[in-house]
Amino acid sequence: AALAEVAQLRLTDASLVTDVAAVRDRYGEHTTALVQTTLLRRKAAAKFTGLDVSGWLFTDEALQQATTAVVARHRAHRLAGQRVHDATCSVGTELAALRHTAAQVLGSDIDEVRLAMARHNLGADMPLCRADALHPISRDTVVVLDPARRAGGRRRFDPRAYLPPLDSLAEVYRGRSTVVKCAPGIDFDTVRRIGFDGEVEVVSAGGAVREACLWSPALAQPGVRRRASVLDRGPA
Repeated sequence: AALAEVAQLRLTDASLVTDVAAVRDRYGEHTTALVQTTLLRRKAAAKFTGLDVSGWLFTDEALQQATTAVVARHRAHRLAGQRVHDATCSVGTELAALRHTAAQVLGSDIDEVRLAMARHNLGADMPLCRADALHPISRDTVVVLDPARRAGGRRRFDPRAYLPPLDSLAEVYRGRSTVVKCAPGIDFDTVRRIGFDGEVEVVSAGGAVREACLWSPALAQPGVRRRASVLDRGPA
């Protein structure tokens, strides 16, 4: 109810001070959570076109890293009919797309707060559990991995500095069918040096390069080592 009330406020640069003061008078210590959640939902609405996120919960960092809806739907289409485990599910944006195409889905994350947000966002019918991506908990599934590329709002450019590190993920899931999301500017030579031998798909949407996705050999089209996918030419 409090979030619904705060959502009616403009919360623009011109009105922010007055609006926050009004929220603080009514809700005290909950002000920051209410205002930040409202602002994050507004940002998310533009990022996740076609997905109703009006009641979702986010952290700022989780929203920044989350895949845009059009890119998530593209990946879900490539994984249609597969049993998929999103081992770094965060607040659930990737699972929201996968649930419509995959034969079976499972989500896990080591972060208890983000996992709780995913439970809220996706509903009780989505199987979720707390687990470390570096300690596999599923068998006979395609494992989707999205290692954190930000820390304290700053980007990590070296894939060995991702959380979990890309080289560690490559070792742990060697021989498994995996899909790993990386920063679009990732050094392809570094990727090969850590042992990746599949397809690198660079994805563009809305006039911007969104990510580089590493598809393990079992999921790649034979003979394709690099692919560029342009998903749309309008706003994402």
